[in-house]
Amino acid sequence: MDVELRTERLRLRRQSLEDVPAFLAGLNDWEVVRWLTVVPYPYTVDDLDAWLAKRKPPVPGDAHFSIELPGTGAVGVVSLDEHLGYWLSRDYHGKGYMTEACVGLLRWHFDAKPDDVVISGYHTGNTASANVLGKLGFVETGERTMKFVRSQQREIKHIGLSLTLAQFSSSPAIEGRL
Repeated sequence: MDVELRTERLRLRRQSLEDVPAFLAGLNDWEVVRWLTVVPYPYTVDDLDAWLAKRKPPVPGDAHFSIELPGTGAVGVVSLDEHLGYWLSRDYHGKGYMTEACVGLLRWHFDAKPDDVVISGYHTGNTASANVLGKLGFVETGERTMKFVRSQQREIKHIGLSLTLAQFSSSPAIEGRL
């Protein structure tokens, strides 16, 4: 049984072949992919096929969802496995969609695993991602490492963050102080 999550404006669902054009467009936009650690640039159909072949039905702790804007289709991805990760097509930046998608995923995750600590982070310079994570209640762990960013073919400083249910529950994203 596939899991589907709904937020006020979005539907989070398992990826499907109908997402291929949107994913290829989004992941071939330098302004999107340059912040993603493991995604190559340019992004090919073979890259997407390999990624989609690994996807399983989402469960708390191992979930990858397409972010669907009803009437538009897929506009990005939000996932939570070893860490919270995401990307959004540039046309949809700055509208609160990523924060909303993350809130939907994190609520579902913490409902199943209330004692979990969720890990995430951002690359130095990625202020948009830092802002999303801050709204969700993430706090710096003190971990600052260099991570190889495949699209840039170089190491970039990465800031580590973590999130507990208590931090998430009192976050600006939950309290409506966005």
